[in-house]
Amino acid sequence: MTGFSMRLPSLLLGGLILAAPAIAGQDHKVFQVDKKFSVSDLAVNRGDSVTFVNAEQITVHNVTGKGAASINTGSQKPGEAKQVMMDQPGTMEVRCAIHPLMKMTVTVK
Repeated sequence: MTGFSMRLPSLLLGGLILAAPAIAGQDHKVFQVDKKFSVSDLAVNRGDSVTFVNAEQITVHNVTGKGAASINTGSQKPGEAKQVMMDQPGTMEVRCAIHPLMKMTVTVK
């Protein structure tokens, strides 16, 4: 074998290692209770997710967000959880479309 062909497997292996998928991000839980979010400010890393959990007994919510990215969970019944991926860096103002006083900020680093 020539010097180049002997190095080829290690070069290919190096490329495979570099092409491996990134490790999944962390999931952050935000509860909706008493028509409020459980936190007012949340900092996450790009690639993390936020799961919005409706912990109300009878109240329906609809989480929306605008800013660095836009989100809309749609109607969220009591006990229902909706996960949102945070893949755009920046700040997003999050609200409930049904209860305008419910608000929080998510910052994606």
